[in-house]
Amino acid sequence: MKTLFKLAIALLVVHALVRFVPPYWNFTQFRWALKENAAQWREHTDPTVVEQVLQLARKHDVPIGPEHVQVRREGDHLFVEVDYTAQIEFLPSMKRDWRFSPGVDPWTLGGLKLP
Repeated sequence: MKTLFKLAIALLVVHALVRFVPPYWNFTQFRWALKENAAQWREHTDPTVVEQVLQLARKHDVPIGPEHVQVRREGDHLFVEVDYTAQIEFLPSMKRDWRFSPGVDPWTLGGLKLP
């Protein structure tokens, strides 16, 4: 009986990991891609930046739309913020909302042009 209980707990932990790791991995890959590409976006218009973010999201299987992306500029800063919630089933029949908020703040210098 004790072994059966340990096996059940182990299976629940494995189930939770199988459900959580893929969305978190996609989020991490997306966040890294945002950081790598954001410095190139400062010369683009805001709608172009949003489209670039959505292309990266599709590439990394991140379920967002234009309403999840916010672009703002303050002085020499370009802020790109993405906020979305994914529902993850940690235990069978127990789903929880998990909030993902990747955002970047690449420092930009006025007058510097990228090739």
